[in-house]
Amino acid sequence: MLRAIYGARYRGFKGVLYLFPTHTDVIDFSKGRVTPLIEQNPDSIGKWIRDTDASNIKQIWNAFIYFRGMTSRVGLKSVPIDNLILDETDEAPQNAIDMAMERMAHSEFKEVLKLSNPTLPDYGIDKAFQETDQRYWLLKCPACNSYTCLEDLFPDCLVEVNDRVIRACQKCKGELNPSVGEWVAKRSSITDKRGYHYSQLFSHFVDPRDILHQFRTTSNLQDFWNLKVGNAYIEAENRLSIEEVLSLCGTEGILSQDRGPCTMGVDQGKDLHVVIGKHHPQKAGQIVHLGIYEAWEELDRLMKNFSVSRCVVDALPETRNARAFAERHRGKVFLNYYSIHQKGSYAWNEKTLIVSCNRTESLDASHKEIMDQNLILPKNCEIVQEFALHLHNVAKKLEENEETGSKRYVYVKLGDDHFRHAFNYEAMARQYAANSLFADIL
Repeated sequence: MLRAIYGARYRGFKGVLYLFPTHTDVIDFSKGRVTPLIEQNPDSIGKWIRDTDASNIKQIWNAFIYFRGMTSRVGLKSVPIDNLILDETDEAPQNAIDMAMERMAHSEFKEVLKLSNPTLPDYGIDKAFQETDQRYWLLKCPACNSYTCLEDLFPDCLVEVNDRVIRACQKCKGELNPSVGEWVAKRSSITDKRGYHYSQLFSHFVDPRDILHQFRTTSNLQDFWNLKVGNAYIEAENRLSIEEVLSLCGTEGILSQDRGPCTMGVDQGKDLHVVIGKHHPQKAGQIVHLGIYEAWEELDRLMKNFSVSRCVVDALPETRNARAFAERHRGKVFLNYYSIHQKGSYAWNEKTLIVSCNRTESLDASHKEIMDQNLILPKNCEIVQEFALHLHNVAKKLEENEETGSKRYVYVKLGDDHFRHAFNYEAMARQYAANSLFADIL
């Protein structure tokens, strides 16, 4: 906040946008932090404030500081700025961040400050920090003059000595003073983005004994690593690793045709990502084909070559092309719409050619096939590796509604994930085909 005020008063900023996850956060921050800052500094900040009494806007000298919640698109559209501050970046929807960045398009400064407790690896603030010079507070040992990065060595950096727990030098095990150190960049070759990593490990206000005790006793390791150590963390079962996906590779290559019956999933993007599978007697299924195609007409050939009995295709963004494809193969191809309100089994509508499903529940089901090693993939090759990467680029995260306090799990995107959704659609189609076969047998 002091940086924002300084920029408005002395650096020539015309506008500063301070973003929070919700409107409630805006009001709380303005009343609890900004107002006392003004009132307690009447001879400096207090003199620079112009006649504004609103909680969501302050005029500092000739500039305005806007406080906005990230859920308001209107609030983001109307503000030209030189400086953007994102508070709790990991709670922000990506489209809100993109829109806020656009407000600096004509600025000569274009300064961005991102602040957040990390949550998932490769997501939000952790992803942004990886793109910086990555500065850590290294403690200097008074005995041997070596430097220690507590975050890299935790929990071994905390050592029990008599009735105390000390921060210990990695070399001589002597006690370290958290005030004696310096910021050191791990990636000094990066000069255009500066990043700082803070943790409670070098705080004067948190006893190392309490940190070590909580680490040994907590049942919530994600919150511990996120809030105490300041590291992104995810439980292994909530994100597929590339290695566990590739461990499912069999001996057959990518097929160009199969007698079937097969099932197909298609995800839209710049290209069409396709996953084709079929029933397997010992597993939930076997993936026989992975491909990336440019034209919708190419999918017609795949439908024929693999005797596809059911296909699920992403309905968005090219709904017209997706529907035309479904009409050409009426009764076999269905457009998928994810819905947070859909519960239980998938809703297949033969008349409208639409299948509706709960996004989290459907992704849970296909995720479980990998976790349980209940799937066979083609033998390891370049496109199979890309498939594995896309599955790795989706992670399950607990999301809390700030207004109501309700919680729900959601899958978030950490990178390219087209094959992940194409596989999910194929698994939906395969499940339907398996249930239909079971019904026919009965």
